[in-house]
Formats: sequence, structure tokens, C-alpha cells
Amino acid sequence: MTGEIPALEVAEALGRAFSREEAWVYLGLGLLSGYALGRVARAVMPWLALLYLGAALLGRVDLEVLARHLGAASRDLWAFLSGLPTGLSLGAVVGFLSGLSDRWG
Repeated sequence: MTGEIPALEVAEALGRAFSREEAWVYLGLGLLSGYALGRVARAVMPWLALLYLGAALLGRVDLEVLARHLGAASRDLWAFLSGLPTGLSLGAVVGFLSGLSDRWG
């Protein structure tokens, strides 16, 4: 029956992945490291964006090159996260988003 409904297949695969004890360790490690990376990105990225915007306004930077680099980086990041254990990659993504949206900074 699960062969007909993709959502159930995904839920079954996640259930198998998290039934192992080390998956929870990976999830915790991913959450902590992702959160730390999100906090660093939140502190650094606005300044980098302002510097890049200033360089673009002065005509010293091409925005098409930036778009190509960001596209390549996102593909590389997706490939890296896909190769990690399920708990680690899921924890890193959730932790990163939590670090970006943290209001205590």
C-alpha cells in the first residue's frame, strides 16, 4: 500500500532512519552545529551584503557572477547535505534556520 503514496514512503524511510540510536546523536549534533552556523551567518552576512552592494554600485562587481557563484554553492551544499546521515543533515538545516531566526541577538 505504501508504494502508491509517496508521503507514506517518505514517512516510512524517516521512521527507519530514526529508529537507530545514533540517529538521535546525529540530530542533536546537527542542531547544535547548524544553530551555531546560523548565528554566525546572521552576524556576518549583512556586512558582506553591504560591502558587495557598495562594490556593485561602484561598478567593480558583476551581479551575474554573484548569481552564478551562489547557484553553484547551493548545488554543492545540497550535494554535501545529501551525503550526510539523515539526522545530521536534517538537524543542520533546522538548526541553521533556528539560528537565523533567533531573536535574542
